[in-house]
Amino acid sequence: MQLTVRPTGAWQHTLDIQIPPDEVERGLDDVARKVQRRAALPGFRKGKVPLPYVRQHFAEVVEQQFLDDFLPQATGQALQESKLDPIVPPLLRNLSLVPGQPMTFQAVVEVRPEVKLEDYRGLHVTRHQASVEDAAVGEMLERLRGDAAVFLDLERPAQRGDVLTVDSVRLDANGRRLNSTRARNLRLELGAPGMLPDLENGLLASQSGQERTIEVSYPADHPATELAGKNVRYLVRVKKIQEKKLRDLDDNLAKEVFNLPTLEELRAQVRRNLERDTQTRTRREAEEAITEELIRRNPIDLPERLVEWTLDRMVREAAGNAPAEEAMMESLRQKYRPAIVRSLKRELLLGAVAQKEKIETNDEEVAAEIERMVEADPRQAARIRARYQSAERRRALASGLLEHKAMDWLLSAATVDEAESRVVPATR
Repeated sequence: MQLTVRPTGAWQHTLDIQIPPDEVERGLDDVARKVQRRAALPGFRKGKVPLPYVRQHFAEVVEQQFLDDFLPQATGQALQESKLDPIVPPLLRNLSLVPGQPMTFQAVVEVRPEVKLEDYRGLHVTRHQASVEDAAVGEMLERLRGDAAVFLDLERPAQRGDVLTVDSVRLDANGRRLNSTRARNLRLELGAPGMLPDLENGLLASQSGQERTIEVSYPADHPATELAGKNVRYLVRVKKIQEKKLRDLDDNLAKEVFNLPTLEELRAQVRRNLERDTQTRTRREAEEAITEELIRRNPIDLPERLVEWTLDRMVREAAGNAPAEEAMMESLRQKYRPAIVRSLKRELLLGAVAQKEKIETNDEEVAAEIERMVEADPRQAARIRARYQSAERRRALASGLLEHKAMDWLLSAATVDEAESRVVPATR
């Protein structure tokens, strides 16, 4: 291999790679022998086609498999020799593969930007000391009571307060059913906050087994943009009418539903959960403030390929790795780009803080974090441990722990203003 490395950007290097013809030929022959085992041509039995014929008649398959296998190996060797550590997979381009000549190609490598921290101590943050009031605990208990409700079948017509199980389908202007809009086993509580009046009025006095056509006028600010400001007709079939019966808020509820001895134990558990949620939220708000100030004081120009590669990966995940319309993909890219840029800057700056302050993580801490995840969800223990058998995933976990420790350091060194206590609403 002949290798030339040259800088082509602030954090970019281009590797010009040349592979001798004899090495290329050996590689193509090796692939051709693998193809030979399953190749068949008129006049030859399967697996008995002479190698020159395989090279000639299956040239495209042999060449493509050779490139798929050889290019990553050659690129990895070139990266080792150049002592470059790419922050995203190298971009391969300008490939030339001509019989009897050296194979040439380029690898464009983006490396981790060098961050020069100049102002990161004593960042300013306002910390809200939030308290959990009795009203918030009571609100959560009522929610839990609602979740534990039992539903009793009714034979009478539906009235406010009843819970209906329905199937629905949207109708077009000619009254034809739009099958793509079918919804089954929807549970609707008549009189519930947020229920559209037209839908509620259309279902009042309905009976089990009955079908009704209901026209619903959607407000202009309805969150479903395809329905906002429109009148839409539905064919709704009522399958079941039930009464929602709340259990008493007493020791029996605590024992039978939550496996706690008394209502007071349940109340105390709810308070602890809300306090933990409050502490988590307060920490998250402080981290957001620290991040904003850190980025403001230490501007970074990110490698564009790093942004684009990360953005592409995020968009594919958001689309479920399924083919999607170009317009939708572009919309997702626009939506996620600001958050991706901010997240990358945060990652690089926290890494620089860790390096500056000699903050490190070790294998024992990574192992302890994996066990903490197992304890938090014992039913997924095997899946969690299997997931972190991968060296790449353990490195990613170690990186996350390092960022957390760097943020701890920044918070400990920050200038903190304590805000007045505020009421914390109950949250699920």
